[in-house]
Amino acid sequence: MGILTCGGTMLISRQYDIPLPSYAYPLIYLIASLLSQFFGGSGGPEVGKKAPQLATDDLKYLQQKGEIASPGTLGKVVVVERWATWCGPCVHMIPHLNKIYEQYKDRSDFQLVGVTDETDVGKVQAFMKKHNMQYSVAIDVKSKVSSGYPSAGIPNATIVGKDGNVFWNGHPGGMDTKLAEALSQTSPTHSTKRPSGDSTSKVSAATSKDSTRTTKED
Repeated sequence: MGILTCGGTMLISRQYDIPLPSYAYPLIYLIASLLSQFFGGSGGPEVGKKAPQLATDDLKYLQQKGEIASPGTLGKVVVVERWATWCGPCVHMIPHLNKIYEQYKDRSDFQLVGVTDETDVGKVQAFMKKHNMQYSVAIDVKSKVSSGYPSAGIPNATIVGKDGNVFWNGHPGGMDTKLAEALSQTSPTHSTKRPSGDSTSKVSAATSKDSTRTTKED
């Protein structure tokens, strides 16, 4: 939505000869993206579907707090948050994300990573230090997050549940209740039901036959 809005604004400004400053287009993009997330859906991965997994080398971690984020791992609730250094609303979300990380950091079933697709490592590291980002931060070096966790705008967060499926997607400012709900769910367990005809069943059947035979002989 942000890109379409910027394109439409550019056409209108040229058609009616209305000069716009260069900074106007990023601002229009951000506003349109936020409105899209709050009122028109986030454009993210479909809730209930299997979450795309991330290999160890898909992300370049500039700061790792706790385990490396592994969405799709059974028993883990993983928050994948997309952001950028040039995104004003993303800056405003950092204290909120710091608070969430501080609240759940001691839980073994919780993981949070903020991912940017920017390639200037020095710029990102300086930004992290300036804004005191306390959670894991990584660069999307293989574009696996941008392709597997798309969004209409940023900041955007995806919660992957303990069953490995997408639990929620939207603006990170509104994820608190959903995150608590995802963490409260019971971890899935593998079935312990024995298949029919296994060795225990056969032994039990044989024992039953022997017992019957002994009773008849008596």
